[in-house]
Amino acid sequence: QRPLNRQFAALAAAQNYAPPSTNPFDRLSDLDAGLNAGNTIGGLALRINWDVGPGTFTSITAWRTWDWQPENDRDFTGLPIVTRSQNPSQQDQYTQEFRYAYDGDAIDFVLGAFAFDQRIDTQGTTQNGAAASAWTINPSNPLSNDPTVLDGLTARNLQFLESTSLALFGQVSWQLTDALTIQPGVRLNYDEKEGFFERRVFTGDGTELLGTETDARSRAQLGVFRPQLSAPKDTDWNLTYDLTLSYELAPDVRAYGTYARSFKTIGINQNGLPTDANGVPIEEAGSILPEKVDHFELGLKTQFWGRRATLNLAAFRTDISDFQATVTNGQFGVLRGFLANADKVRSQGLEADFTIRPSERFNAYISAAYTDAKYVRFVDAPCPIELRGGTTAAPGQTPSAPGTPGGISPANCDISGQRLPGVSKVAFSFGAEGNVPVRLLDRDGEVYLGYDGSTRSDFFSNASPSEATRIEGYHLSNFRFGFRTDSGLNIFGWVRNAFDKNFFQQLFVGPGQTGLIAGLPGDPRTWGGTISTRF
Repeated sequence: QRPLNRQFAALAAAQNYAPPSTNPFDRLSDLDAGLNAGNTIGGLALRINWDVGPGTFTSITAWRTWDWQPENDRDFTGLPIVTRSQNPSQQDQYTQEFRYAYDGDAIDFVLGAFAFDQRIDTQGTTQNGAAASAWTINPSNPLSNDPTVLDGLTARNLQFLESTSLALFGQVSWQLTDALTIQPGVRLNYDEKEGFFERRVFTGDGTELLGTETDARSRAQLGVFRPQLSAPKDTDWNLTYDLTLSYELAPDVRAYGTYARSFKTIGINQNGLPTDANGVPIEEAGSILPEKVDHFELGLKTQFWGRRATLNLAAFRTDISDFQATVTNGQFGVLRGFLANADKVRSQGLEADFTIRPSERFNAYISAAYTDAKYVRFVDAPCPIELRGGTTAAPGQTPSAPGTPGGISPANCDISGQRLPGVSKVAFSFGAEGNVPVRLLDRDGEVYLGYDGSTRSDFFSNASPSEATRIEGYHLSNFRFGFRTDSGLNIFGWVRNAFDKNFFQQLFVGPGQTGLIAGLPGDPRTWGGTISTRF
């Protein structure tokens, strides 16, 4: 709903720019900023088992580290709008688990304790270029014609996040009769999170902006980047539990029912707090409540035809309260999205999978899922792109129709009842593999040919459903052909997306609400070979 002169086509034309192609599957790009995805990872783990009495005591100690060096072009164009977007990040993570497992005739149980500690440090840099003024500042402002206003404007972000989690857990499996088994479990969890975020802003000549400047040039710069300092911290206790009942209806036919109460840990707004109309950070938005998850499932697990065939069926429902999402909240008087709690979402559906292995020379499988995933109540969601960018509606004012240039945009949107992002209503996967015995390379083995296929229906890739970010359903086919031996040698060639299907993995709303939609296409037909061995 931005005015036409502030939408992508007009902004690009004003700078004599045209993308190399508007067909994303031409796979052409003219990005002008540095791109990097370097990642160094490492870790160590020590597992010790002791036989103690009738059970086994296990200790698992682990350490993991990463050093990530991402760089991107966040304007998605060949124009020097955002010339640097870098967020190098370093992580160290330590875990320790102790557990004791007992296997008895009628009762099995596991008792344990778990500790987790993680620190992530990030040093972010975002810098604007010579085209930023004309692209970002309202054309009615004469400063939009002065490239030096935003050229070189830089935000330097320093942040860390430290997370600690401690837990005690236990689970019992009690075979009440030959047919009936009951399996309850419980976990007590303590979480602590502490963060720090500092953004410093510098003009192109190196002058630091403090956020208190009142001249027109500084106000235009502060409209892009504003200094901020916050140090959110929160702690929380959660008790989770589950109960599964299973009953053997007949040999190799078992029905089960499960209820589980779980949670997603507390969160904090790590990339800067939302601000009020005066640019002051809203401290109470620094922490986010944990999600509360109630999961119900009924199912049937069967084997037949001499256990050469397996059929599993399940129906499920998951209710999530205080769903953690990116929202805009009218009570804070802000339009910027930030992490907060939506009231409730629900996912429910049916799943089935079938596998068959009539002989050692052939096997096949098929699985299907129907999922109805939606927001039950989400009244202050970010609006879809067709309802953003116009003049913000005043209290009692009616927003314009979606996509009205220069229209009235709602401050936020009620998307209760609409679909969750990333979830297809219908999905299938299926495949088969056949083999014949041969002697090759002076080794006994088998030559095999395999196929794997997957199909999914359409889904939305943004939090608020929009036709602009709806991804159409697609089908993919993969093949493999090779030779393997019982001793562990495996040589095979493979083709992925064999029929070269054009599809998107994700669609993004471009920055600045200009109407630009950027896409991440899936890989085209790709082929290769693999040699592996076990010893």
